[in-house]
Amino acid sequence: MANTIQWLFIYCVIVASQGPPNNGERTCSVTLGGPVSQTSTAGTMSFCTAFPQERCCLPVHDEYVKSTFYALLDSGYICASATNTAIAHLQTMFCLACDPSMSLYLTPPRNTTFFSAPQTLKVCRALAISFKQHIDAVSPYYFSDCGLTYAGDRNNLCIPKTAISPNMVFPGCSEGQNICYSTTQGYYSPIWYCSSSPCGPDTPFGLNDIPCSGPTCTPAFQFLNDNRAAKPPFFEPFAVEIIDESTCAPGESSCCMTDSSIVPTS
Repeated sequence: MANTIQWLFIYCVIVASQGPPNNGERTCSVTLGGPVSQTSTAGTMSFCTAFPQERCCLPVHDEYVKSTFYALLDSGYICASATNTAIAHLQTMFCLACDPSMSLYLTPPRNTTFFSAPQTLKVCRALAISFKQHIDAVSPYYFSDCGLTYAGDRNNLCIPKTAISPNMVFPGCSEGQNICYSTTQGYYSPIWYCSSSPCGPDTPFGLNDIPCSGPTCTPAFQFLNDNRAAKPPFFEPFAVEIIDESTCAPGESSCCMTDSSIVPTS
């Protein structure tokens, strides 16, 4: 665990010192900021297979992502054989470390009032939430039939896992409420909760202690910002910010993470 924490600290320092990529230059997080062109593609991937031409990870990282993914979805044989399209979207999220464009999504926050972190991980609205249909593509709601296995700590196997009902653990908040994350109120693990007053010491990492609005009030926002849930492996030190993909600057292929199988709604 100590080695993992040290790695995360070093990576945060590197990213903070580099700032956003210049002129579309792409770098890779799990190689500590190395350019995409220097990441070998010779090794065979078994899980994050969407990047055959160029990628940001090696098979050793792929295996870690896969084991973390299936640990979260460990809810029995019958549930494992059930059809759930949300699982594919969640897999896309988890494979971010292998995406050769990942460094384009890690930039200063758009909403500097809500986010306190110097950089946030941008996720496109189409992948996170459809305002037209009020359906989250990666909503914890879609995993409520079978439940999820909440890791006590991804990097510390000594902390016990907990079986959870996702729609209870990630409730979402009403417009104007504060989103809080308590390490003392949960029976078995930290919990998300909504408050009509400031969160104080329960203010989530990377956020300012102010009321939520729009995407920041959704269950998906909590799900994506939980290091034991849907936040992509290797990106635990960063807050996730949901943005409208139509706001990407002209000429940008993408400024936020998405899934090509999802058609954005208007």
